[in-house]
Amino acid sequence: MGLLDKAGNVETTPNEKPKAVAKAVPKAVAKAVPKAVAKPEATAAKTVSAKPVKAKKVKTQRITGLPEGYELASKMNRSISWWVNIVVNFSVLTAALVLTASNTNAITTYLFLLSGIMILTNVIIIPAKTGRTIGHFVSRTKFMTANGEKASVMHSILANTVGLFTLIGAILVLINMSDFDPKNYAGIAGLVIGVIFIVLWFVNRNFKKNSDMDQGLYDLLFRAYLVKHIPVEGEVSTGIWGRLENAGEWGDKIASRREDNIKKATKKATKKAADKAEKAELDAKNASTDGSKDE
Repeated sequence: MGLLDKAGNVETTPNEKPKAVAKAVPKAVAKAVPKAVAKPEATAAKTVSAKPVKAKKVKTQRITGLPEGYELASKMNRSISWWVNIVVNFSVLTAALVLTASNTNAITTYLFLLSGIMILTNVIIIPAKTGRTIGHFVSRTKFMTANGEKASVMHSILANTVGLFTLIGAILVLINMSDFDPKNYAGIAGLVIGVIFIVLWFVNRNFKKNSDMDQGLYDLLFRAYLVKHIPVEGEVSTGIWGRLENAGEWGDKIASRREDNIKKATKKATKKAADKAEKAELDAKNASTDGSKDE
């Protein structure tokens, strides 16, 4: 019994502490991440809508040259048309400018207003209706394009105001050159515009001089030709247009008178040249006769 009691005492000794037993900690197991599986791309063929084929534009050839069935206006017709338009457009304006420059007490406002109305009527209103100016009616001429159509109003404005713009340009140059100031930008602009107007007149004149069909700068741009006006069968003008058409009779009288004067001058010059040649031949014969007698 003694040994058993000692053994029991040893197991129940209060001073002895029980040993800590280490608990097994479960290790973290890495979870398998599922790999992204590439989805098969849709191989369905997309239906492509067929685009309509655009028809190629066929470039039309630019028509040039005198329209068929028309005859170019003669120099005499052109001269009559030019002088009549000058008188209609600038006669009243010139009178107003002269009265203004001479410091008279005459009221020139109405003259300037009247001249503006006359220019607008002859350059825009009448050509918009008939395609002709008063000068064209008197000279029996008109502007026609290469397509056989009457020239546009814009052509009439530009072609018939070359002289007017030249006059305006000369006035602008004279005014701005007399009191030139480099710091006056408005004056410089006026001077430049005036020079451009004057240069355009020389350019237009040079084109006419070197053209076989007497086409100026604006005539070439609009493919316009000054031709003789031949009334279409059944074409009857009444009212004011009929009166303008009848003005061509006055132009015909002027033309026939000038033609007669040219014929007379040509005949006179021819006769004078024949008489001179005959006299020279007679003098030569007389000289040869005198020489033979001396021998």
